[in-house]
Amino acid sequence: MAAKNREQLLHFYEDMLRIRFFEEKIRDVLLPQKLFRGSSHLAIGQEAVAVGAIHALRPDDTVISTHRGHSHALAKGMDPPTVFAEIMGRRTGCCRGKGGSMHLADESLHFMGENPVVGSNAPMAAGLALAAKLDGSGRVTAAFFGEGALNTGAFHEAANLAALWSLPVLFLCENNLYAISVPLDKSSASLDLERRAEAYGIKGQRVNGMRVMEVYDAVSAAVEETRAKSVPSYLVFDTYRFEGHHTADKQTYRTHEEALEEFRKRDPIHILEFEMIDDHTVPIPTTIQYRDRIRAEIDQAFEEALAEPWPEPDDALSGVYAEGGE
Repeated sequence: MAAKNREQLLHFYEDMLRIRFFEEKIRDVLLPQKLFRGSSHLAIGQEAVAVGAIHALRPDDTVISTHRGHSHALAKGMDPPTVFAEIMGRRTGCCRGKGGSMHLADESLHFMGENPVVGSNAPMAAGLALAAKLDGSGRVTAAFFGEGALNTGAFHEAANLAALWSLPVLFLCENNLYAISVPLDKSSASLDLERRAEAYGIKGQRVNGMRVMEVYDAVSAAVEETRAKSVPSYLVFDTYRFEGHHTADKQTYRTHEEALEEFRKRDPIHILEFEMIDDHTVPIPTTIQYRDRIRAEIDQAFEEALAEPWPEPDDALSGVYAEGGE
């Protein structure tokens, strides 16, 4: 394998590990120690989609996410200590501790934030794509959402307008098989999800969301066409979340054995490791070094965030009102 591909694979591997260890820290430390209020939606098992898709974009392309958006935020380049601080409600968080786990955002990175309302980001993405088309920036907008969002009116309204107005937007569906507790075959009349936007003239593509290079290649081709022709693209990534819908989910709708078996067969990080090792692209000691280094990085990021101050009472009023003009 070419040196360039080796470097690219290791970069993807590093980012996937960063996301995995970050979310394991939430599950194994923040949650049991009650370091945040409410629940958090983990994307453990879905790392390949976030990393492969976002690395196919330009740095100035816009990304808009869902309630399950830590992976997208970190893949877009957000700083782990800042994200930890936000989740724990600290003053140095990306939203000053006011947003929490489901409202991460960083405009400087063109990461326009998570949106907890299912399907709500599809029309937002269409609006961002319209702005990019009008200002001639050449940017595209990528909107991530789960398969449950395909059954919302918001998605269909956005797809219709995106096709009607020829907007440079990518609709990226992460099909993890469960809309909270409802399996796909009980929520969708047709399981051919890649055909869901055909009525609007948007061709769809189905991709193995557990193989990061397949994701990267598919999104790269879609981005190239979307940017060149200013037309929407729609891709469905078949993936799986190994944890519950959120950190308080008791997962009574599936067995522990099912999740464990899927993990053993389909873990995207293990798949990438095996591929790199089997074709002699990367030796086993290198993967161990990467794991140790990234885990240490995440441990340090957590400790830094934990030491950050809580907001002051007056901070509750900052950012609420626009500054007065003439």
